Amino acid sequence: MKKRNLKTEALIIAEITGSITSEERVELQELMRTSSEVRALSEQMHKTLDPQISEILQIRTTSAEKIIEMGNAQLHKRGRIRRMVTISLAAACLMGTLFTVFYYSGQKSKPESLFAKSQSVWLDLNRKVIALNGQGGEIDASGSFTYNGTETLPLAEVVGGKDSVKLIVPWGREYKIKLSDGTLVHMNSGSVLSWPVGFGKGKREVSLRGEAFLKVAKNEQAFIVHLQNEVVEVLGTSFNIKSYNEKELQVSLFAGNVHVKGKGGSVDLEPGQEAVYKGERLQVQPSDMKKVEEWRERVIDLPDARIADVEKAVIRYYGEKVEFDPAIGERRARVSIDRDMPVEVFLKQYALVNNLRYSKEDGIYRLSLPEDK
Repeated sequence: MKKRNLKTEALIIAEITGSITSEERVELQELMRTSSEVRALSEQMHKTLDPQISEILQIRTTSAEKIIEMGNAQLHKRGRIRRMVTISLAAACLMGTLFTVFYYSGQKSKPESLFAKSQSVWLDLNRKVIALNGQGGEIDASGSFTYNGTETLPLAEVVGGKDSVKLIVPWGREYKIKLSDGTLVHMNSGSVLSWPVGFGKGKREVSLRGEAFLKVAKNEQAFIVHLQNEVVEVLGTSFNIKSYNEKELQVSLFAGNVHVKGKGGSVDLEPGQEAVYKGERLQVQPSDMKKVEEWRERVIDLPDARIADVEKAVIRYYGEKVEFDPAIGERRARVSIDRDMPVEVFLKQYALVNNLRYSKEDGIYRLSLPEDK
């Protein structure tokens, strides 16, 4: 019986969850370059774990028991990939609760976060989790992070020089962070940004899952954003990235120049263009910049929204769940979401326009046909 290489599996899991450090990424790339077995193992683990992680990241109301059942059932299908998926309570505060998924590999674990009824943005420091209740934070040149208005934290001392920091923005929230090089990152809901504590010292690299607008500070060093299957490289520019899962990619350029490289090829963008997948190929097309900016303007227009689109939008922009009675059937309507409008007001207006009945039971919003129908 062939002995398993737990370290290699841990590196692959770190890559899948987005928690891999720059040093670990180089080590894994070298292993994959020199070993066909490692390449095959990586492909198998991605195929098994990617769908589950995407679902975990996007479904914030699933119960812990359901996620454990879902994860174990999927992971134990593969004899070579035996992992226990444990949902543990990582932190709690008056504003909400955050669950964390740990993928255990021998003595080493890599956390990836699940947003469950959380009203706070979270900073994951490996050994410490901090709730960020303000609208933004800033890291100065020394690596000290200022957050929640006046609180400060020396990241290198808390995390350790070789570890990474992870910023987790739950559904319904946004967060702006200024990195130590002066780059501004405005993160949309349901997004995770990670970077090494030594960011800016020799290289500027971050990893992103979700959506964010970046205004990159000009610097001789390239600024590199690692996505799930792509790499975006710039010097000084402003652009928007949307990549919630491996099948979704939209890189829209506002100013400067961007180089996008992925499994479907590589492209260079000019302002007003975006990189997207068409089939398996990475291609360039004109970008509707006004549409791209909607989430930052906090007013989202859905010109032909299905019920499924409304459900998804309520989770993404409000962090709440709405259930539609199946008896309603399929409907389409123009929907405009003002994120500064309370979710109750939005749903009541939607119900009124579409002749539906609005109710709230056990913390869940429900829309159904009127009782006389």
